[in-house]
Formats: sequence, C-alpha cells, structure tokens
Amino acid sequence: MSGSRLDESTIHRLRRQFVELLKVQGKLALREPLALLSGVALPAILLAVFGFIGQANPETVGSTGLTIIDVWTPTILVLSFIFISVSLPNTLVRDREIGWLRRISTTPLHPSRLLGAQLVIDLILAAAAVLIVILEAKLAFGASLHVQILPFAVSLPLSIVELFALGLVLVALLPTQTVAQPVAGVVTFGLMFLSGLWVNPAQLGDPLRTIMYYSPSGAAVKAVLDSAFNGAPSYAALLTMAVYTVIFGFIAIRYFRWE
Repeated sequence: MSGSRLDESTIHRLRRQFVELLKVQGKLALREPLALLSGVALPAILLAVFGFIGQANPETVGSTGLTIIDVWTPTILVLSFIFISVSLPNTLVRDREIGWLRRISTTPLHPSRLLGAQLVIDLILAAAAVLIVILEAKLAFGASLHVQILPFAVSLPLSIVELFALGLVLVALLPTQTVAQPVAGVVTFGLMFLSGLWVNPAQLGDPLRTIMYYSPSGAAVKAVLDSAFNGAPSYAALLTMAVYTVIFGFIAIRYFRWE
C-alpha cells in the first residue's frame, strides 16, 4: 500500500511540475511571439497570396488535376510547422544564454520534460495554424479539400512531431543565439525548397524529385497532400517521417545542454 501511495504522490508531483513548466514556457512564448507570428500569421498571409494567384489563374497545376490553392494548402500547412519548429532555437537557446535553463538544471527535471513542455506549446500553435489555414482555404478561396479523417489524423500529427524534433536538434547543437539565428534561417529556406513551395516535385525528374520526396519537409507535404485529396498517404512517406522523428528525437535528448 505504501509503495502504491508513494507512486501516486510521485506521479502527482511530476504532473504538477510539468503544468508549472508549461505555464512558464507559455509566458515566455507570449513575450517573444516569433512562433505565433511566423507559424500562424505568416502562413495565413501566404495562403491569401496563392489564393489570389489561383483566382487569376484557374488552370490546374501540371498533370495533378488540382488548382493552385488545392496544391499549396497542404504545402502551407507544412510551412507553418517549419516556421514554428525553427523558432525553437531562438526560444530555448535564448533561455540557455540568460541562465534560465541552468536554473532548471538544479532541479530533478529531466531534459525530456522541458522539451516536452515546449513541444506542447508549439503543438497548440500548430493546431491554431491548421484550423486557420484550412478554413481560409475552404471558405475564402474554395479549395476542394476532401479530407479523409483517419489518414489526415495520422499524417498531420506525424509531420508536426517530425519537424518539431528537427527544431529540437538545432536547440541541442547550436551554442548561442548569434549562431542559431543564421543557421535556423538556412534550414528554413532549405526545408521550404524541399517542401515544393517554389517547384512542385511532380514537375521534376530524378534524382531531385526523389530527394524532395524523402526529405523531412517533402515527405510531410506528400503525406498531407495525399491525405487531403487521395484518401491515404503512401507508406513510404509515413515511414520516412517516422524514421526522421526517431533520429531527431534521439539526437535532441542525447546532446541537449543546460548551459
């Protein structure tokens, strides 16, 4: 009995610590709302730009049979996840520089809980971005989304976790904000290109098309696009994202530094 009560008290204490950590990380996120602006507001603006382009050019994209707004809605969803994920280095590396992470390190808190709390905050932002982008695409620009709930419910969270895990890798490896900002910028533009923002992979030949499809952002876009129109994402895209998630998660936890 005593062991059971101890386990329950320990679980309750850990849960309370995690909730308090969530509150602190939420307040810090509101003070410097980079993820909110880049991950929620910017994708909505980008979607409006592509929406107006699509209205001026109603032709389908290549041989896809889809309009511009149809093709770019899933892409912009993934872009919102990219923007949120690359804001992680600015947030957590800053916290490490100002000594906040060092203070936390004096507690029995495991790095995975701190990273988990930040992940929850960013998941909330990602959920807001998904809701805004889909409603804007459907109601404002008439995107012909035919979302299958189960495939969409698998591909979308997996793409979010995969890209956020990549952001945490940058947090673990980059020492200062001075380094983090330009590196995060380079990673962002690389992921944007590989996602097919400027050139659709279907319009390219191998090996570039294969590289894009099996990149972190390219696999995410393909899975979300298939879920939105074709009913089910390819197993290759899902497996690619799962492998990236495991690798990125291991690196992030293994090399995370408090100071």
